[in-house]
Amino acid sequence: MRLSKIFALLALLLVCGDSAQGQVKDMPSQAEFDPILDNADSKLKDFETTLTEFRAEAVEIGRDKLDQDLKGIQQTRAMIQTAHSGGPNRGINMERLVGILASFDDVALDASEWKSLAELTMCEDVIQHLDPSRYEQFATRVTMNLQMLREVGSEILHPAFRAAVAADEIILAFTDTSPKDEKRPH
Repeated sequence: MRLSKIFALLALLLVCGDSAQGQVKDMPSQAEFDPILDNADSKLKDFETTLTEFRAEAVEIGRDKLDQDLKGIQQTRAMIQTAHSGGPNRGINMERLVGILASFDDVALDASEWKSLAELTMCEDVIQHLDPSRYEQFATRVTMNLQMLREVGSEILHPAFRAAVAADEIILAFTDTSPKDEKRPH
């Protein structure tokens, strides 16, 4: 690299560095995300346990759906493990955060579908004078899982939003060519 390019890069870092450094302080840390990710993984495991415990009922409702949803849970748990600290190429970044948020939303929608399907099957059993108790238990457990998944999704969303805002401000600090005394529209 030529000496002039090095000086230009250093000048850019000095001019924009103060503004960007302030935003880095607002960025959620890995230490903040790790317990949230642990909680998220725990809630996914609980939902997986519910689907496994009520496997016979789930298969009767839809084997393909069960297989697809269990696979989705495993993929989301794998993303969480990658976003968790503790190894090379691990840790949180925006790509992983967006992937986890989207996958978590998908799993919550799957839980909502299971709740509706279990309740529908329970009603059909009542109409046919069959014992609906296993489907009632299944629907109740999935309802609890759904609530926990939604809560954890919100726990992930808040620091993810702060990270996105901080990253946006850093990018704006490096690309903003307007005088520093002018206010930028938000």
